[in-house]
Amino acid sequence: MKVQRIFTLMLVFFGLSTATVVASSIWGNYEGFSIARLSINDETQEFSDSDVPPLIVNGKTMLPLRSLTKSLEAMVKWDNTNKTVSIYKPNVHMIVASSIDNEFNITGPFSVVKKGGSHSFVILAQVDNLSTSISSVRVSIESPSGQEVGTFVPDKKPSGSSFWLPALFNGVSFDEYGNYKVKFEMQLDDSSGYVVVSEKQILSN
Repeated sequence: MKVQRIFTLMLVFFGLSTATVVASSIWGNYEGFSIARLSINDETQEFSDSDVPPLIVNGKTMLPLRSLTKSLEAMVKWDNTNKTVSIYKPNVHMIVASSIDNEFNITGPFSVVKKGGSHSFVILAQVDNLSTSISSVRVSIESPSGQEVGTFVPDKKPSGSSFWLPALFNGVSFDEYGNYKVKFEMQLDDSSGYVVVSEKQILSN
């Protein structure tokens, strides 16, 4: 089996009853194994044709680790030399506010804006329990239709297992009704992409 397939097939085991094994076959089969359906917070997770779906093997449900960690807003690293998978889940808390001073005193925290307005504000992120080194972080804002309307990348990457990061946004337009996603993303190394490790929302109404 190829290395990429091995990595994709790194799985988490959960014990389920025999009745569940029988019922899971209604979702089809993958390479001879029954497919299970995965739901997180009542949202069914979809998998592309290139993904390995949740499987039932010998009466156990096996979940694809990369897809699971993405849904749980965690980072995953595969060490092929040592055949070791590592999961990192830092604690990230974000506050959206009108302004913040040098001592991190917050003025005018908010979570709702008027649709059609243009706003300047700061997002203060508190990060701790980061147990690995990272290459970069960024904070981005995504509209309800999926368009990126603002991005902040610090000039110097934060270091250490805990830090505060104020992200300043100027003139962000909220032209759509609905929830705008505020995403805090981390990049493990220069060869990997950004991974969302925390998310909150700003409602535009």
